Amino acid sequence: MKLRILIAGLMFGIAVLADDSGAELFQKAVTQEQAAGNLEEAIKLYQRVVTEFPSDRLLVAKALMREAQCYEKLGQGKAVKLYEQVARDFRDQRELAATASARLAVLKQREHPAPTVPPSMTQRKIDLPYPNYSYEAIYQTDGQRAIYKDLATGALMISDLAGKDKRVILKPKGKISENFMPSRDFSIVLVRLIKPDRSQTNAVIKTDGTGYREIGGETHCGLGSWSWDNHSILVCDGQGETRQLLKISVADGQIRKMADMKRFDWDYRFSPDGRFIVYSNSEKTFIMSSQGGEPHLLLDRGWPMDWTRDGRYLIFISLHDSSVNGLYLLPVKDGQRAGDPVLIRYGSFTDGSTTAGGALVYQVFPEGGQFTSWLGTLQSANGSLGWTRLGVNASPAWSPDGTEIATLATDQAAAGQNQCTIRVRKLVSGEERELYRGFLVGCLWSSVQPSLFCVQLTPPPENKFEAISISIDSGRAERLGPVPGMMNPLFGSRDGKAIYASTNAGIVRWEIGAQHETVLGEALAASPDERWIGRWKKEALEIRPMSGGDWRTLVSLNDRSPIAFTPDGNWVVYQNTDDGVKPGLFRVATSGGQPERLGDFPTAHKWGVPYISPDGQQIILRTLNPVELWLLENFEPKSSPAR
Repeated sequence: MKLRILIAGLMFGIAVLADDSGAELFQKAVTQEQAAGNLEEAIKLYQRVVTEFPSDRLLVAKALMREAQCYEKLGQGKAVKLYEQVARDFRDQRELAATASARLAVLKQREHPAPTVPPSMTQRKIDLPYPNYSYEAIYQTDGQRAIYKDLATGALMISDLAGKDKRVILKPKGKISENFMPSRDFSIVLVRLIKPDRSQTNAVIKTDGTGYREIGGETHCGLGSWSWDNHSILVCDGQGETRQLLKISVADGQIRKMADMKRFDWDYRFSPDGRFIVYSNSEKTFIMSSQGGEPHLLLDRGWPMDWTRDGRYLIFISLHDSSVNGLYLLPVKDGQRAGDPVLIRYGSFTDGSTTAGGALVYQVFPEGGQFTSWLGTLQSANGSLGWTRLGVNASPAWSPDGTEIATLATDQAAAGQNQCTIRVRKLVSGEERELYRGFLVGCLWSSVQPSLFCVQLTPPPENKFEAISISIDSGRAERLGPVPGMMNPLFGSRDGKAIYASTNAGIVRWEIGAQHETVLGEALAASPDERWIGRWKKEALEIRPMSGGDWRTLVSLNDRSPIAFTPDGNWVVYQNTDDGVKPGLFRVATSGGQPERLGDFPTAHKWGVPYISPDGQQIILRTLNPVELWLLENFEPKSSPAR
């Protein structure tokens, strides 16, 4: 009896070791794919997982999917057979089988394009003559010229795409905001100005540098959208949940309220004939008369880009599945839907704008996502941070000993669009493992036990926020109770009884046991030693004690940036360009004094979110990736869209 128990125990131990070995081999493949970028080596490792661990159907299906994705990145057609294998042989793995089927549909669509695509359609990539990190880049080029802000002088410039034939449009006394909107024909541009007294105003100026005048005063949400005849501008004004859509006359600055809008109403566009306005609300698209009146639903699922030049179609993005977007045209006549959507092409579109000539300038994020994370070690003596690219684009949470990070990223292989995956990575070896999946908002690593504290959204019909604790070892989640709303956890209290989080109200302290929230102040960051909170106020970096008191200015800057306190609460880290051109990372003591430059930025753009290690010696910087711009021409169907 004892012998049989011993043999069974040994067999169980061998099985456990095999499972662990399979998971480890799979993780090595993921590391080669994502961190090292060695797709060929990753494919070999995924193939070993399939061959050596056939009994683990979930692991094999995941390995086949990853292998197929590697072949897609390499531009090789072997991906189709692998997706077919998962969809056919792994139906018990529903999410992966569904994703494989969706990818098959996309790949086969690319092989056999829909007959609605005009044979004359062409596209080309647009390379701008300046570092492109702006969400508004699509509006700053018409495919021939570019309008941009000179980082050295602050002047608004126009040039060709080669960076030649430069000329100054506007060199203001104050500062030009990052947001500016040229008209479709590039003859005039709308800018938002920050004056020397810190007040803001909207202004228009011709691109030849003449005709400057201020219109519309200060607005607070969104920059604006031009009518096709350059006579009017749509702007959004207001803060909080309720806002107003305003139409401003370019000739005399007269303002007319068009509609009350909600916080997430966005992307408003004039129709080419000026009779209608479309705007989006989440995934729904509405249309209304440009003379005012009640809007009505035009499109139930889709995000509007713009109109075609002839006004026959609304260009929109339709979410084909959880990871692939499609570009479509919706026939519209007299403000009403006039037919079924017409497929133009599949692709990961994010936004777009039609030029005066009828071409579509659209943008996508490069492969790898919207963000990139970099790891730097503080070496202030030589002015370098020794940046290393981490190969993750998600927000990190440091382990208490600083040797690991947990990252939270949208899971494109999951069935739910908002579902996220937590992965734990060892910084030295790069080894990574999946810990948990859920509808998560944010996580932090507990300082008193091996677990993550996370906030997640409960599934429908509840749709409420709750706190959970996730074991680092097992991935087992324990519900801790509801939280008052969406909050992004920042760090835990030193006694482990509370967490500090950022919310719409500012920085809050949430008592885990008592489930009680205390608002500490309207701020952007708090110090992990529980001494300070910090904010930007009128272009000044200010701090005050967490317990209350007066705000104190540490440094004044023209540009705001994300800020972070060092764990000991003695420094605030922020970004700036000390020479007006070269972005760098700086720190200033919470006790006051002159700022110190820690080192250069790892990218040409100065925007990034810093996450400081528990010992204060390492910084993970999450930076924006530059968007890619493309020009699409001759994409409208030639037939009439009417039913």
